[in-house]
Amino acid sequence: MSDPEIEACLSEIERAREDLEGALRELKSGRSFPSLDWRVWFDRHPLGCTTAALAVGFLLSQPSRREGQPTLLDDLGRAGIEAALPALLKFLV
Repeated sequence: MSDPEIEACLSEIERAREDLEGALRELKSGRSFPSLDWRVWFDRHPLGCTTAALAVGFLLSQPSRREGQPTLLDDLGRAGIEAALPALLKFLV
């Protein structure tokens, strides 16, 4: 086994094993996937979360396209998400 190509392949396999071992260790420790807890997201990205909340609030305060419903939020409250979603999508498009 003195062929340089074989030795290069074996060293590449060893590096891949070490990378895989490190990835598995990270996965087991829970650091590889971000938490789904909104408080963690807000702690890490306060400006982005605040901007997103303001954007959602702005969208929900827009006038509804249905008669008798002044805002999209009223559509959500009275008829549920199924009735408000088409109006929201029409507003966004």
